Amino acid sequence: MSSIYYLPGRNGRVAEGLGTFLQGQCDQLSGREVSGDLKMLVFEDQLEAIRQDLLDSHWHDDGRLVANSYGAYLLLHTLVDMEHYPGNIVLLSPILGAVQTPKLFFRPPRAKRLLQSFEEGTFPKPKTLKCIVGEFDWQSESGRCVGLCDAVNGRLSVVLNGHHNLDSEIVRNFFFTT
Repeated sequence: MSSIYYLPGRNGRVAEGLGTFLQGQCDQLSGREVSGDLKMLVFEDQLEAIRQDLLDSHWHDDGRLVANSYGAYLLLHTLVDMEHYPGNIVLLSPILGAVQTPKLFFRPPRAKRLLQSFEEGTFPKPKTLKCIVGEFDWQSESGRCVGLCDAVNGRLSVVLNGHHNLDSEIVRNFFFTT
């Protein structure tokens, strides 16, 4: 039976939006919503809940993890302290650390931890990692995505003229062409 574990971004739903598409790509879709029960936990407990989900039913060679935006941030922080993930990972518009614009500053918990693990080569390499990011996505800087993909031998796709919220047709094409 094929399954996908999905972590949507903030306020995203497992069974809506991208989740609806993912349901058609597997026999069973599961995951956690950042806006749901996970949001009520402290950061370390959020990571522990995801870690336990992965170990309970998604830690195998055929495992497929999909994470979007802040969900990708949580997934990567969970994986950074684990063994090499034996399955496949797809990240969409991943948050990889603090970001700043002239009007906004966003710094998630442990903002430097992931970037350091990429630079030092200590992030555990999954079987495969694919990342898609919009060319003009200020929340998911393509340079950081390059660092992640370089660190784990991942594949990066940059959507020309794309932003943080990627068009659903582009996402569908990504799943079928990469």
